[in-house]
Amino acid sequence: MSNTNNDRALPLFQTYPDLAEEIPRLALGDWPTPVTNARRFADAQGLKAFYVKREDLSHAECGGNKLRGLEFLLAEAKQKGAETILTFSSAGSHHICKTAWHANKLGIRTVAVIVKQPVAEYVHRNLYAGVSAGAKYVPASYITLLPKFAWQLLKHKFRDGQQPPLYLIPTGGTSPLSCVGHVNAAFELKRQIETGVLPEPDYLYAALGSLGTMAGLALGCKLAGLKTKLIGVVVSYRWYCTPGRWARLARRTLRDMRRYDPNIPTEEISPTELTVIGTALGRGYAHFSESSLKLARRFHDNEGIRLDGTYTAKTLEGAMQFIRERALHDKVHLFWHSFHEMPCVNRSEVQSISPVLRRYFTDVAQPSV
Repeated sequence: MSNTNNDRALPLFQTYPDLAEEIPRLALGDWPTPVTNARRFADAQGLKAFYVKREDLSHAECGGNKLRGLEFLLAEAKQKGAETILTFSSAGSHHICKTAWHANKLGIRTVAVIVKQPVAEYVHRNLYAGVSAGAKYVPASYITLLPKFAWQLLKHKFRDGQQPPLYLIPTGGTSPLSCVGHVNAAFELKRQIETGVLPEPDYLYAALGSLGTMAGLALGCKLAGLKTKLIGVVVSYRWYCTPGRWARLARRTLRDMRRYDPNIPTEEISPTELTVIGTALGRGYAHFSESSLKLARRFHDNEGIRLDGTYTAKTLEGAMQFIRERALHDKVHLFWHSFHEMPCVNRSEVQSISPVLRRYFTDVAQPSV
């Protein structure tokens, strides 16, 4: 597959043009995403400067930071002639929702094996959007997740004795290939710094979920020559969100990129380069915390930007904890806002959704931001 006309506009590809020739990409998002100077929030918190990278504005209908990786994953799926994407995550996963929505536009079906999670408004919206895009959701438990995933793999791979094209995407849409999109995000940020959109941040804060965003940003900042220190806030599972696992993913991404373009320099990537904040997680993944919701509401009142209780509200709380504990009020801070809210659910159509999934629309949802 040849790349789309706008591929060379990517700052990463301008710096390393061989990547544009070797890595397929579909131009799905609106890049660069803007940066908001959150002056009112900064003033209210006693900060010198607080900026927001608006990944929520990457697409008018179905955006968020997942789109950066999907440009590469869906391009490879299309290149391989895939008819079906198989993936897995939680029921209200942004990854599944965004993948199904954009894959459907390409004529590719999505099958997702899901585990349960606490009910929330964004779960309503994501599930509804995924189902509306033709995604098949296969409920599982943590015990049956792998067997059910293996069964779906075998069922689709050898359907009717044939081998219809099937493309696998890991949970969170995170792989070395998808991380390339986030590497480019760092080059995009550097260009915005050079053009005066914002000063070079002293600190950048992003959620640690499946680690792809931060692995790509860290590698990208290093290749782009940015000195910004990266702070990852745990929003999923503490045992998974470790500096070692993050560093390994960044190294794998660099290795794969150098395979396509040896001009990319070899960089040392150490787990010590990422600071991990685990104090904002609360009860666990997708369980909202009242303290992060209160902060997110103040942020919305100040800046008109809506956060979600699972990822971005906790990331903001972790950022503010880090700033307060280290007295960093006089530094320049950048918050990576990854959340994009899907349209409201058409309640009249909920009855058409599988009874197994319907509880996510009928059970009482957690308070929203």
